[in-house]
Amino acid sequence: MTSLRDEARNPNTSRERLHELAHQPGDRGQHDSDAGWCREYVAANPNVGLATLQELAADMDDVMARRNAANNPVLDNQTLWMMIEDIDDLTADAARERLGLAPKPRPNTALRAVRIPVIDVKTGRVTKP
Repeated sequence: MTSLRDEARNPNTSRERLHELAHQPGDRGQHDSDAGWCREYVAANPNVGLATLQELAADMDDVMARRNAANNPVLDNQTLWMMIEDIDDLTADAARERLGLAPKPRPNTALRAVRIPVIDVKTGRVTKP
């Protein structure tokens, strides 16, 4: 782990420095990029400023930053309400849980009846499907 990532995770890092770390230059999609990891860690940091957290929560190109922002107790309810229909179900559910709402409805998840077969004890055959 790099020192930048350690700094982004440290709850004693100043809000100004966390804001700087959230704006590291580089490719956020690259697996080992400090830019991506720092944003993710800053979004989870309990010392992050609300404005920085709101910015990370609104970034549709960074699902992990949004998800961590939704779980961060610093994030305000108004921003959480905007996240309840997030394209990422785990992010939407995190926002919904913080607001005391039911999980995001999933398409095509209707309950289906379960048919329990009745077995004839004498023959061992299924008599009703």
